[in-house]
Amino acid sequence: MAAGDLVAFLLLVAAGAYVQAVTGFAMALVGMALVTAFDLLPIAQSAAVMALLTATMSLLFLVGEWRRVPWRFLAPLLLCNAPGVLCGLALLAWLDSRDAEWLRLAFGAFVAAAGLSFALRPTRRRALPPAWQTGFAGAVGGVCAGLFAVGGPVLAWHAYRQPLPLNAIRAALAATFLLGNATRSAAVAASGALTAPTLMLYALGLPAVLACAWLGRRFPPPLSERAMRRAASLLIAAMGGFVAFAAAVALLA
Repeated sequence: MAAGDLVAFLLLVAAGAYVQAVTGFAMALVGMALVTAFDLLPIAQSAAVMALLTATMSLLFLVGEWRRVPWRFLAPLLLCNAPGVLCGLALLAWLDSRDAEWLRLAFGAFVAAAGLSFALRPTRRRALPPAWQTGFAGAVGGVCAGLFAVGGPVLAWHAYRQPLPLNAIRAALAATFLLGNATRSAAVAASGALTAPTLMLYALGLPAVLACAWLGRRFPPPLSERAMRRAASLLIAAMGGFVAFAAAVALLA
């Protein structure tokens, strides 16, 4: 990767960490969308880097939050998440082998839908759902994590509907992101695709992510949380639409 592209990659990933810090979601989604929109890396490689970064950030968050994890709710989700991740990785390999533009089209459509979903406010349930519903959400989120290292939209939508304290929901999501992205990274490493350039991007990106996460908590923009979430949602949807449109044009050319 050229020096200019490397600097751009680090800035875009750091921007995702800042958005995560001020809105509470979407580090991997924003980072992946920006990197893909600017065509800095293949989707498979950028997903491998984001999976490592997300797993690391989730582990650091959980250091003082393990006691808040609602294991009764989380157990079926974790049980089904890892198999979903492996299915998503297999689907990624299949799409990537056919045509990279089809993969970009699928990713753009997913990002656009995820951005629009974040603008909605899920209705809270009065009781925890049946285990099969949570397991299904875990499996679907796992497939998204395996495909694009972005399982957050599905998992967050399900988790934030539950009658649980906010800290418990965040701890549950962090635990799921840690397991899912660690599983993904282990599978990628076992296949021989976790290359030295990918590990270098992770090593260089981690300090930038940590610094911008701190900046986001210390110096948030002068907007309400609702306004920030809405702005971030629209930005994510616009980026996804741009990636999908560019891929569709390339496929039709």
